[in-house]
Amino acid sequence: MTTKTLSETTDKKTVAQFDDKGFVTDIFSVHKADKLLQANRDKRNAEQQSMIGNTQRHMKHVADIPQALYWDLVKKHGTPRDNPRFWKAWLNDYDNRFFRTSEGAV
Repeated sequence: MTTKTLSETTDKKTVAQFDDKGFVTDIFSVHKADKLLQANRDKRNAEQQSMIGNTQRHMKHVADIPQALYWDLVKKHGTPRDNPRFWKAWLNDYDNRFFRTSEGAV
């Protein structure tokens, strides 16, 4: 089995895998999320300081998710509007805490 890079940017690499006869078996993308996760951490830290004395924030930004992951979740489980129970559980899951931009439960 051989692989060939189809495209590559600083944040994303798309690769094709070929079988022994030269037919494409898989095409996949690898996304680097380091910058996004650092930005989420910075937003979360800034949020903690700005919430002191502010009790009127009824709508707030709670997460940033890589685009490929978001669309994969939408394909499997529906949009946040269509399936809010799944999205709430997914965002509150401890394993997904690095995508959160604020503390507390959704």
